[in-house]
Amino acid sequence: MAYSAISHQLTSQRTRLGSALRAFEERGYEQWLFLGLSTSPLSFDEGFSLFRYPTSEVGFLVVAELQANHEGDFTVSIYGLHKLASLIALAVLLASCMAPTPPPQPTVTPTSESLILTDSRGQGVQVPREVRHIVSLAPSNTEIAFALGLGDRVVGVTEFCDYPEEAKKIEKVGGFMMDLNLEKIVSLAPDLVLAMEGVPEVVAKLEEVGITVLVLHPTDLESIYHTIELVGQAAGAEEAAQDLIALMREKVEGVTTGIGGAAERPKVFYELDATDPAKPYTAGRNTWHDQFIRLAGGVNIAGEVDTQWVQFSTEEIISQDPAIILLGDANFGVTADDVAQRPGWQVITAVRNGAVYPIDDNLISRPGPRVVEGIEALAGTIHPELFK
Repeated sequence: MAYSAISHQLTSQRTRLGSALRAFEERGYEQWLFLGLSTSPLSFDEGFSLFRYPTSEVGFLVVAELQANHEGDFTVSIYGLHKLASLIALAVLLASCMAPTPPPQPTVTPTSESLILTDSRGQGVQVPREVRHIVSLAPSNTEIAFALGLGDRVVGVTEFCDYPEEAKKIEKVGGFMMDLNLEKIVSLAPDLVLAMEGVPEVVAKLEEVGITVLVLHPTDLESIYHTIELVGQAAGAEEAAQDLIALMREKVEGVTTGIGGAAERPKVFYELDATDPAKPYTAGRNTWHDQFIRLAGGVNIAGEVDTQWVQFSTEEIISQDPAIILLGDANFGVTADDVAQRPGWQVITAVRNGAVYPIDDNLISRPGPRVVEGIEALAGTIHPELFK
């Protein structure tokens, strides 16, 4: 079983998920989107727990896509995991999201008033040549639009779109991948909606009423550049996009060049969530975190783990003995002092040397222009001797 994520604060309710899986099997669907709100652990069966965050203080949002083959094997992709501000009492299952994979879309042809762009679905999208109103359904998309100078055209964003500061003042169309208000989106009369993978029902319904939707799903640094280029082409901001990409490449090259002078690559433990401080979550292979730690001249101690989001026990962390601990959960109040007080952690080199540092995980988890700031922050923390 495989799974992936953007953020890592998650719980869900076993009974609701179990019911969902049974319905999924009974209907014979090969693809299904699960959305839920809850306060208790997520388990697929009595013997396997994917994420275990028992807590009475906060609730969580989970957005997951389930895929199955005819043998009944499941693949689970967790697209959105977000800590909520208040306790949610019950899981919410949106049955309307249960639908078969949509059929291929018909071929579209460019006109004098439109152009054809291929989005992350590999689908040709007919985009009007004049885009005046944009709705963004993801924080990373919002950041891209503003970085390209399109902020004055953005008329709708999600509740999680908190950067730049101006984005907080824009009309909200719902949560990130959850509770998106279709009527609100349509009422804003967007010429273009910047969506993400994981909400096929929302995309389909918007396209049914004639709204242009670009689905953006970058998976590495190069595809982030391509996503920026695509948004620039769609909104007539090609030059701004090329300038931004060039600046980002220059900054990344500055990091990689600087890393060339490193005498060693220290071991790094990147903490994502320590709801269970004895077994905190970290990022494995093929995650943004793993890619960027390597770019920044470090060695991710979980980099050989095929599971993208994995718990490491205190014993495993002590055995790996990282020289640096990075607190991606600092945004949720975790501090170096908290780490130092954990039983057994005092023998870890990073703790003994005071090399436990907070880092803004939004700079790394959001695939937009600010990832280069995240890479620079990682490099400066991992190799302060090279980046003053």
